[in-house]
Amino acid sequence: MAVLTKNELEEKVNEIESHKGKHTEFITVYIPADYDVNSVQRQLEAEKSTAKNIKSTTTRNNVIDALEKIVRYLKGLKKTPENGLAIFCGNVSKVEGQSDLQIWDLQPFQPLKTRLYRCDKDFVLEPLKEMLEVTEVF
Repeated sequence: MAVLTKNELEEKVNEIESHKGKHTEFITVYIPADYDVNSVQRQLEAEKSTAKNIKSTTTRNNVIDALEKIVRYLKGLKKTPENGLAIFCGNVSKVEGQSDLQIWDLQPFQPLKTRLYRCDKDFVLEPLKEMLEVTEVF
């Protein structure tokens, strides 16, 4: 996984933002630089058992599948990338009842300072959008 340039990050953010969830089944995980990947893995494993309490079978299965996919991805990492990592995962299928589980892993061009786990209808993109704002004014 390579560090994304500002333009590449903007394209990815726009792509991810275009997806809207039917229920609270989109998972967003932000891991700051030098944060312990194993502790994030353990937290997501614990969230799987919490997700078993979701009443809707479809939503429950989508959340658990997304959490498992993220945990599998994190197991392949030895350590957090130097600028941190943003992971987005969820069922982006436009057709009710069909599954299209997608995962995006982004390593931004600036260090991430945010540690976040959120399960919602939309992906949380504000920390990445803040990086894309113009900071230098002449």
